[in-house]
Amino acid sequence: IMWSKEKFLSDIKVGEIGEEKTLEYLYSRDFTQEVIDVRDDDFWRDNDVDFILICKDGDILKIETKTDRIAHKSKNLAYEVISNKHYNTQGCFAKTKCDVMMYYLQETDEMYYINMGALRDYIEENKKDLVLKPMGDNALGYLLRMNKLLEKEIMFKA
Repeated sequence: IMWSKEKFLSDIKVGEIGEEKTLEYLYSRDFTQEVIDVRDDDFWRDNDVDFILICKDGDILKIETKTDRIAHKSKNLAYEVISNKHYNTQGCFAKTKCDVMMYYLQETDEMYYINMGALRDYIEENKKDLVLKPMGDNALGYLLRMNKLLEKEIMFKA
């Protein structure tokens, strides 16, 4: 299994861009009372949660961020089920305990938010029609049409 320190560090940098864009977005919204950054907390990292959003109405939401560099061309959301097929490790989308996934398209500077409960329901309801596809770095997952997720109000433009 090839592992590149340079690629790993590059992926971290790309991820940090999306995380900073998520913070900018959350702090710019009227509904935000506070955002707690839990990226360095082992418990939350194990649960794939980056931020805890406390809303003015009392809601508390767990937020995860994903940065995507090709969805602007493919028009697909990459729902990672297995992060490494050689180790059979669970992918972020399957593993995360977040309520909302902030999905940042780096190339077009677009942010989307995804209701993870609704997305998981959609995956479950459509499992028979979904095919696990290779996603690079030994990952496997589903390619989901973004326009379908927007139409079904699972995903929203931020």
